[in-house]
This record gives sequence, C-alpha cells and structure tokens, in this order.
Amino acid sequence: MSTPSEAVERRLYNALWWAKVQSAGPLAVDPDTPAVAGLTRAAEPDGSTVWLVPTMPSGAGHAVLDELGTPPVAVEQPNETARVLAIVVACCWTDRSGSAWPGAIGTLTQVRAVYAGMRGRAEQSSDLTLIIGSLRRLHATHWIRWNEKAAEVRLGPRVINWNAADQAMLRDLCRHLPDPPPAVLTTTPDEPASPADDVLEAVDE
Repeated sequence: MSTPSEAVERRLYNALWWAKVQSAGPLAVDPDTPAVAGLTRAAEPDGSTVWLVPTMPSGAGHAVLDELGTPPVAVEQPNETARVLAIVVACCWTDRSGSAWPGAIGTLTQVRAVYAGMRGRAEQSSDLTLIIGSLRRLHATHWIRWNEKAAEVRLGPRVINWNAADQAMLRDLCRHLPDPPPAVLTTTPDEPASPADDVLEAVDE
C-alpha cells in the first residue's frame, strides 16, 4: 500500500502527463516511461518508442475529445479527410483478424489508386492536392504517420483506442473499398514512417 506522500506524487505525475497530452496530443516517449493512469500505451513496431494516447470514454462527444486533446478528424475538408483516412486503413490494416495498430506501411501510390477507384473515375490533377492535404491533416492529429519525403504512410497511435465494434465496422468498410495495389516501399518495414525529429522532446522537460 502506498503512503500518502507517494499517492500525492503519483497524482502529480499523472496530472503532468495529462497536461502534456492535452497540450500536444499523443506523445512519443521512451519505452521505460512508467505507465500513466488513463493513457493507453501504443508501442512502435521496432519497440524504440511508445505513444501515450488518452483512453477514450465510451460515447465521448466532440467537447470531451477536445478537452482530452484528441479532437476528431480535422474539420477542414472533413469529407475528403475522412475518405483518405478510410483509404489508409484499407492500405495499412493488412491483417484484419487482429488489431489495427500498428499495421503495415502503405504508399501514396496505393492511396491514389484506391481514391480513384472510390470515385469511379480516372485520377484527376486535383486529386493529388486533396490527398496530400488530407494526409497532412491526419498526420498532425495523430490519426496517421505520414512520411512525405518517402511518400509512405502508417496508421497513427490514436487507432489503438478502436474497440471491437469500431474494428468490425472498419472491416466491413474495407470490404467495400477497391483493393490497393501491392506496396512498393522505399524504407524497410522496421524503419519509422516519419522523421526521427517528429518524436517530441518536450516530454523530457
């Protein structure tokens, strides 16, 4: 049993991490970082980093999500952004018998092909602009990890909170999307899909 002083220190520790998450969103930390109450740990595939992601209350609305520092899909171009998120899920959640996190690395070529198939027409010059804008917004809100230089994408740490019902719905959605072409990667599977400087150093302050 912890002493009163240890309990106070623990509450202060949790409050500090929650303040950081509410300010910056999900945080990438060292795997040795102790657990934080209310934050789910999402380990990167290579084990070098763990993300701390707020555990979503069941049925949380927009106000609650904003308060937790995890707003829903960015409101700018919401339809296109949601469409691109669905495509990334289809491209990166290759083993749909298991959890969506961490998924596989997908490519911009795959996303463009599925996007054109969803629209039922040949790719247009404006499509790439819409896709890149959506990928950047989803990366900024931690739904995906977008490596623009390599033109590769992964699912982001926020998907760790998708429950069984969410994943069942997404499996059904993926069945209705065009199949992506095979991924041709410029990175190896155990390389991170975003630059190393994306890892937030503020957690050590």
